[in-house]
Formats: sequence, C-alpha cells, structure tokens
Amino acid sequence: LVSVSNSILAEDWAKIEANAKKEGALLVYSTTSRTAKAAKVFSAKHGIAVEVIRLKEQDLIQRAYQEAASGVQKVDMIVAEDWVAARELLANTGYFVNYVPPTARELFPKRHQNPLVLGYINRVFGYNTDKHSSGNPFKSVWDLTTDEFKGRVMIRDVAITGEHQNALTEWVRRSDELADAYQRRFGKPLVMTEANAGLEFIKRFLQNDPIIMTSDTKISKAVGAAGQENPPYGMFYVYSKHRDKALKDLRITDNRQVDPTLGYYYPIVLQLAAKAPHPNAAKMFMEYLGTIEGFAPWADSPGVYTPNPNQVPFEGDKPFSWWEKKMWYYDLDFAAANRGIVLDTWLKYAQR
Repeated sequence: LVSVSNSILAEDWAKIEANAKKEGALLVYSTTSRTAKAAKVFSAKHGIAVEVIRLKEQDLIQRAYQEAASGVQKVDMIVAEDWVAARELLANTGYFVNYVPPTARELFPKRHQNPLVLGYINRVFGYNTDKHSSGNPFKSVWDLTTDEFKGRVMIRDVAITGEHQNALTEWVRRSDELADAYQRRFGKPLVMTEANAGLEFIKRFLQNDPIIMTSDTKISKAVGAAGQENPPYGMFYVYSKHRDKALKDLRITDNRQVDPTLGYYYPIVLQLAAKAPHPNAAKMFMEYLGTIEGFAPWADSPGVYTPNPNQVPFEGDKPFSWWEKKMWYYDLDFAAANRGIVLDTWLKYAQR
C-alpha cells in the first residue's frame, strides 16, 4: 500500500490552498450522493468547482481501475466502499494513494487514518413495530433459519453487495462463536454439512427462502409499511434508512438483542489518485470532508459516524463506540482471502 500520510508533515498547507484555487476544479467518483451535497457547500465557500460522479461500489472500483491501467488521468479522488476490493485493485497497484490532511491527522485516531476513513456505516436487523409492539421478535441470528421466518426475511443480494461478502467472511472467521450462539439458542450442538458455521448459516438461511432484494431503500419500506398483518423482516440493511421514519410513516426499528452480533459496520474510504490532474484541490476537499461542517450531509441521519471526535450523535442514535462493541467488523486480509468462498456458497444455494 502506497501512502503519503507522513509526507504531510513537510507540506506547506497555505501553498496547497493557493495551488488548489489555481487548479480551480476537481473530479470525484463517489458511491454516495451526499458527497455532491458536501461539494456544493465546499465550492461556494472556496470557489473550486467539484464534479461528483456517483457510481455503485463495484462500478466505481472497476472504472477507476480501468482508467488508471489505461493511462487515463481524469479522476482526482474517490469516496469508496468495499475497501477489500478497492485496496486490491486501486491501492495495492499504486493507482491511488492514502493521504491524511491536517484535521484528520490531528483528530482522527491512527486506526482510522490508513486508509483514511470518511465515516463508518452500520447495517442492522430490523422489524415492524406495529406487528411487534412489545419488542424484539428474534434473539439469535439462527432464528432466521427456522420455519417461523421462512420466506419472510429480506436481504440485499450478497452477489451484488461486496460489503455483505466481506461481512460474512467474519462469520466464517468467527465460526466457533457462531456455533456457540446456535447451542445457546437450541440447546444442542450445531451439526454441519458445510466446512464451518459461517457457511452453514448461509446454506440454512438460503434454504429458508429469504426475499432477495436489490436495495436497502426497498427493504426498509417493505419492513416498515403500516397496516401489515405479516410484515417481512430486514437483515443487513443500512441503519441510516431510519431517517425516513417520520417522513414516510415507517413503522420500523432495529433489533438490539441479536446473538452474537447486531449486524456489521464498514468504512467509507477516501483515496487520492496517484496521478491526479488536480491534486491540491483534491487534498483541500479531503480536508474539508474531515471537518464537522464537511461531514454534515452524512450526519443528518442515524447510522453514519465520522472518526472526528467532535461529532454529536444523531438524535436517538448511539455513538459509534457503542455500536463498535455490539457489531462485528471484518478482518481485511481474511476477507480478501475468503470472500470468494462466501460468494460461491451463496450462489450455490441461492440458485437452487
């Protein structure tokens, strides 16, 4: 991994700002529309035009990789998800480098600096509060493999969701913990036909006919719609969708008593193009995104957390430090080595 994190110590930030204004523009590839909202305020404040092209996570990685490999030098920086795949194709190849601007260097904990994390997103299990007004309808992830939940759990298709693939590698890596959760739930050892409890869960979950979806928005709307006698349940959808509860009259909440994990979280990563046409403008925008003002478009909902310690949690949400203890992250190297196995197992049973 190429990094320029330490070189900032020798940089003249005033010179970077002056050169950024001379460059006058930059191009950003981003997986999130909120980048454009931040860019609009940044442009008005600094007089630097920011073009943001929104792409799906795998499309962003492939486009940035193919352009760089072909010698096309258009994009200046990326706002990327699925760091496991992005690291392999963009960082390890030297096409993109890690850059830590002043605010992040001063305030972000070191573990959030390389790669530079814009923020963390959490994905949860959810249910309809009209149907389950007394509380959580399930206490274990293994409940979702039982007859009671057959054909009633919605999840975004793992085949098109790199972060789901990464997350499920952690279920493989922590197979013993998953097997222990099975025994706690059913009072007997897990009998497996797959190599480990993580893959066994994938098999049993898919054999229980989940509803495979293409977007988290559709999942939250379906789970939270009012007036349902038998609403579906949501698995691994972004908690930020709960920002729409009042506006769309969604009767939805997250389940905070699931054994052994409440879901997972993952990073949104900022990286600088190694041959950026407008490197100083990109550095200045990256600096802005690390401030509370720059992060404002993400902070208007629950479920999104900057490493900047000055963030105040969204009303009704918990701080990231709380979620971090309740959810499983994933090991980057293990995920890179094992996500193919997860995907193969998913496709094997999803296609039956």
